[in-house]
Amino acid sequence: MVSPATVRYRYGRHETFAVRYGWLTKAAYQVEEQGGLNASLETADELGLGSKMIQSLQFWVEAMGLVQTQERAAVATERQRLTALGALVWRHDRYLEYPATWWFLHMELCSVPGTIWSWFFNEFEERHFDRNACVDAFLRHTREKAQNPATPAVAQKDVACLLAAYAAPMAAETADPEDGVASPLRELGLILRHDQVHRFERVRAPFRLPPEAFLAAASKLASVLGKGSLSLEELARRPNGPGRLLCLGFESLDAAVEAACDTYWKQGVRTELLGAERHLLLPAKAPVHWLKDHYRRLGLVK
Repeated sequence: MVSPATVRYRYGRHETFAVRYGWLTKAAYQVEEQGGLNASLETADELGLGSKMIQSLQFWVEAMGLVQTQERAAVATERQRLTALGALVWRHDRYLEYPATWWFLHMELCSVPGTIWSWFFNEFEERHFDRNACVDAFLRHTREKAQNPATPAVAQKDVACLLAAYAAPMAAETADPEDGVASPLRELGLILRHDQVHRFERVRAPFRLPPEAFLAAASKLASVLGKGSLSLEELARRPNGPGRLLCLGFESLDAAVEAACDTYWKQGVRTELLGAERHLLLPAKAPVHWLKDHYRRLGLVK
């Protein structure tokens, strides 16, 4: 039986461009220092971008939770401002040099329902796949779940953008910030690209995952569920939990739990047995406060 469609999906605002090095800093500067990011040809020329790229930039800076657009009731205009996350990043990591910042932006991007990003990291189960299989799975999903199912062409573009953003080549090389096409999201190491066989692999032990990113995802899930603790099964399996958003296998999840407890035991982060299940106890904190804790641990917050 097909479940009723309840979500209206949003497709294609990325204009097929993955987020690139330097883009979000340019956008945040426009909002914080210039009064807003206007996706006009004049702004595109000022930032050295094409007309489609400036529209893509506007999508990325909003989808990653850095900028919020508000309608002003008194006049028929919109006002942009940095979100709490955007203001924190602008203050302490405006050039987005620290990996933790990108982990938090990734979680913001993938937590919004009705998008290719949320579907891939929360719903798509295949660990090894090719491009066509991913497109077909996304099409099936939107036909079952979306008020506005994707067409094959739309699905192909959304999957292509996702893979361009996240899929890193197998060779052990760091993306070059001077490469204008590469996306910083590849450095998270969540998807590997096997060029010789034209296939992709989801990683179950992501590289350089800070404990604060894990705790942010766990705390947000606990808040949604109205709980003060989560079982390891919930951490691993629940949509928008750390297991799914951060691509953690059970061994990696267990290691992340231990790292979180070792780092933040003074804040009450600890495990205990409740019945036969091991649970992670968490303080009630918004994700942005975990990122601030990370910056503090790096000595960026005094």
